[in-house]
Amino acid sequence: MLLLPGLTCLFAISIIALVLSYRSPPSPNETISESLGSWPRQNASRYANAYQLDPPPTAPPYGAVVAAARSTDDVTWMASIEQNWTTFPYDVDTPHNDADPRLHLPAAKGHEAIVYLTWLIAHYDALPWHAVFVHGHRDAWHQPEDIVHLITGLKRPALARAGYVSLRCDWYPSCPAEIRPLDHDAVVWGPGVWRNEAELAIAGNWRLLFPGEELPQTIAAPCCAQFAVIRQAILRRPKSDYERMRQWLMDTLLVDDVSGRVFEKLWAYILTGEAVQ
Repeated sequence: MLLLPGLTCLFAISIIALVLSYRSPPSPNETISESLGSWPRQNASRYANAYQLDPPPTAPPYGAVVAAARSTDDVTWMASIEQNWTTFPYDVDTPHNDADPRLHLPAAKGHEAIVYLTWLIAHYDALPWHAVFVHGHRDAWHQPEDIVHLITGLKRPALARAGYVSLRCDWYPSCPAEIRPLDHDAVVWGPGVWRNEAELAIAGNWRLLFPGEELPQTIAAPCCAQFAVIRQAILRRPKSDYERMRQWLMDTLLVDDVSGRVFEKLWAYILTGEAVQ
């Protein structure tokens, strides 16, 4: 297995930013929602004007860091970034957090999925410029480096043009055609833990999760549900979409390992409209 270093990710993001920076400027009367939120899916230039319309803040807080932690996770690392980011250390093992109402969860379902959806719904009407969604651990096999370095090393002008960035640049243990919900003929590079179950769940619940949206032939994104996203990408969808997804998560009888992986495979699609990201 060859892991790409974090710098490769940032270099790729910078290339995206360089290309998009040559696009024509927005109309002086154009709003963010007109330029971005209402653009058709699969339009590669949907974030082209994000930097001009809504540039990254030059002073902290730069955005939010939303962590889905377990009770056994040491989240003291978040203190080292609190000067520049607003932190939300959710504990999925203690959904009813009486100490901090901001961190209350309606249920403990789907691992990090319930945390991410709950935060999106709660903050939809007053989103920060960007949010970074992570697990509670500082180090893990699926991270190219320390999570603090990944967060503080984000190039915000490049993120403004990319719109959405996975914090993992290596396809393993996913692959560029990991979920094939129509043909079920994927060739998976890694062990594929719960992959078949997640694929069947996506195919069987697509109309409930995304009414009116066509089920793609292929769905793929790097594992493992850690990413940065700008508010324009979040606002592509109405709040009711996130509320519907969370209700499905709360109602499903799927085990958490499967329901959580359903969203792990879908976050890029949810936030960008791209089935393969």
